[in-house]
Amino acid sequence: MYTLTERQQQEVLESFQQVVDKRDSRYISEELYNHLNLNCNFLSHFSLQGFRDAYSDDHLPEFLDHFARHSEDSQWQEAPEISRQFFDLNRALVDYVNPKSPDMVQ
Repeated sequence: MYTLTERQQQEVLESFQQVVDKRDSRYISEELYNHLNLNCNFLSHFSLQGFRDAYSDDHLPEFLDHFARHSEDSQWQEAPEISRQFFDLNRALVDYVNPKSPDMVQ
């Protein structure tokens, strides 16, 4: 498990919000990447740059789908160790995506 201070958790959330608002994977910070990769079992794509590239441009909806409440890709949220330690942070990520317009998450 990759531990995060309160400040690091805030940085994760802010980075995520930038990705969503700007619809640009280049805003995925190292903290967000590490959290998703090491704590949430996302595929690493070998590096931060590989992760950004995997979800760039037309592939950003695939990234956002991981945060849709009823998507099969959102099952990472149910892992017990993730649910306990990072519940508030992960809920904030999901909540940030879901109130957006329907075309944000396909």
